Amino acid sequence: MPLTNSPTLPITNRDRAGGVSLILGSLLLAVYALLFAALLPLGAPYHQLVVDPSWRPLAFTALTGVLLLLGGFYAAYERMKATAGAIGAAGFAFVTVAYIFQACRLTWELCIDPVIASHSESVFLLRDMVIFSNPVVAAFRLVSVATIFVGTVLFSMTLYRSRVYAKAAAIFTGVGALVYGIGPMVSVLVAIAGIVTFAIGCCLIGMQHVGHRR
Repeated sequence: MPLTNSPTLPITNRDRAGGVSLILGSLLLAVYALLFAALLPLGAPYHQLVVDPSWRPLAFTALTGVLLLLGGFYAAYERMKATAGAIGAAGFAFVTVAYIFQACRLTWELCIDPVIASHSESVFLLRDMVIFSNPVVAAFRLVSVATIFVGTVLFSMTLYRSRVYAKAAAIFTGVGALVYGIGPMVSVLVAIAGIVTFAIGCCLIGMQHVGHRR
């Protein structure tokens, strides 16, 4: 289903920019997920992973992807805001908070955790889970996972109900979020499959923005 041709809802440069952001952001996340499995020793403990030479480039790739998705989701929500209702508004709010939290976590993983792990005096903070067992940090990590899960599911429901986007885009996005949510409890490969599926959905949304003609 193409974007609506309603004369009251013209495609703007902001819409096109949002589509490009969704496509690039989702592709970067997919690249991150695939290279994560290919370049890093998946069985290694976290404090060893973060000092691997591939860690920082991968974390930077994921951070860039998350920031681009923030702009892309905003453009998508603006396209369907008039009919999104309370579920759509809640989904967008959750998604926004979730990706801000994800950007914060990736900033730690990019800038702070490798420094901690590279010094013998401080590596115990990661090796012995001192940081992660702190109640505030644990609560932040839990909220960041919960908001991205709830937000993406609600947002996908809004996409599916809208007359603006193809239902396939909503299905890929929602299923990808669900698989990613349960993935870490099963295996890293399942989580990666969820990210790739989610990326396909985001690309479909972005392509409808970019591919539309007046």
